[in-house]
Amino acid sequence: MKALITTPRGETFNTFFTEENIKLAESLGEIIWNDTEKQFTVDEIKERICDCDVYVTAWGSPRLDGDIIAAAPKLKLMTHLCGSVKPVITDAVWENDIRVLTGNDYFAESVAEGTLAYILAALRDIPYYSHRLKYEKKWKTVTDRNFGLAGKKIGILSYGAVAKHTVRLLSNFRSEIYVYDIKPLPEEDVKKYNLRQASLEEIFSTCDIISVHTPKIPATYHMVNAKLISMIRPGALFVNTARGAVIDQRALEEELKDGRFRAVLDVYDPEPPTADSPLYTLPNVMMMPHQAGPTVDFRQVITHDLMIESAAFIDHGEPTPHEISRAAASLMTE
Repeated sequence: MKALITTPRGETFNTFFTEENIKLAESLGEIIWNDTEKQFTVDEIKERICDCDVYVTAWGSPRLDGDIIAAAPKLKLMTHLCGSVKPVITDAVWENDIRVLTGNDYFAESVAEGTLAYILAALRDIPYYSHRLKYEKKWKTVTDRNFGLAGKKIGILSYGAVAKHTVRLLSNFRSEIYVYDIKPLPEEDVKKYNLRQASLEEIFSTCDIISVHTPKIPATYHMVNAKLISMIRPGALFVNTARGAVIDQRALEEELKDGRFRAVLDVYDPEPPTADSPLYTLPNVMMMPHQAGPTVDFRQVITHDLMIESAAFIDHGEPTPHEISRAAASLMTE
């Protein structure tokens, strides 16, 4: 295997390519590194990729287009160490039969873990009680309340990779899980997790917890509109770890002002929220700065596994379990 790794040196590079992963990569084949502190230009890519088998990308890497591919007659594989390949891919990749690996399933697993953490933290009011004890030295009282996840009716919006991992985690809590998706749910998952496919209206009007996992594509812009948000039942919890633009954020802000339900928001439109956003002052909103996943320590695991998988495919023709199809890539977040 001969691979061009585009990520420039710096803090982000170090989280993917630890010393162990650098040694691993070099043991797997000939590696061309980006030893600068900035992204390669397309011309710099073309100068280096001519006899490479693998193009390795992360956030900010140049898109693999026809111009680069024309300079790389031996290129067989693109390995994206992050989630969605939308920012780094073009139709030319598929038209030239270049296979694509992605860390998307790893990212999805980590986001699902973050989603569960947010739900539990919000239900138990962990940020509030921790802050109160630590800074006000105030112990619990008989009127304090917190809540659990067991037995709750949970609505999942869209059944992609993150949602599948989330459902797997939630299934341990004896919850009723309702799923909205435009396609029928996999029968195996329906039976395994006792899923019920439901409409958006049913989920928003009846569920105790609503968790958004919808990708950001043109068709999903403001999919969660003012009408749906107005249907959220009193005391419910609304969680978004997908993308801010899937939600009509202005409508969400207005509905949250009366305290009817609570929200945990990891993503926004725009990001970060503007300084005058009411979200900052609403006591029923828990805010996180787009950190549901992947956690930093997981990046080195993704890199380790995908580099081994890349070499195994190029050198030995072995299967590529983390390969993504053109159809699946088209549904990823832009």
